[in-house]
Amino acid sequence: MQAVKADRTSVPPNSISKFISIAIILTILIVVALYINNAFRAFQAASLPQGTVVISQGILEEKYGVRVNLIAVTAAGGLVDVRLKFVDAEKAKSLLQDPKNFPTLWIAESSRTLNVPEDTKAQEIKFENDGNLFLMFPNASDVVKPGTPVTITFGNIQVEPILAR
Repeated sequence: MQAVKADRTSVPPNSISKFISIAIILTILIVVALYINNAFRAFQAASLPQGTVVISQGILEEKYGVRVNLIAVTAAGGLVDVRLKFVDAEKAKSLLQDPKNFPTLWIAESSRTLNVPEDTKAQEIKFENDGNLFLMFPNASDVVKPGTPVTITFGNIQVEPILAR
């Protein structure tokens, strides 16, 4: 048998170490860029439209006659169930009779606003003491999960964030 010699061109060890060094540096830069991007998004203040007032749930009940009884994810995550109670029907009517004040949901974590379907807005609301208003918001892209802070907005009035169930 004859020995066959292959004419291999060897890669100088110096070249391999350069490739490894470049790969390590690029990996570190990508990780740092991702970290900075996530940190920036986490600490970015949710921008409120000019003139928006943030109130507590207590003030919503006292001044506007509306109590938030529930914000929950339902229908296998496809809907957000919001239940409002009219503690004082006259105060609630003064807030909700203006179509611009119909409740919407603001999710600061994803900078998304959820709205009810237009036909829901068109329905008549019965304002009675101890009456309820049940609203179902489509949970687009599953932005609301149990434990997500949700802000209810009535026109230029925002209620402090409430954790979804």
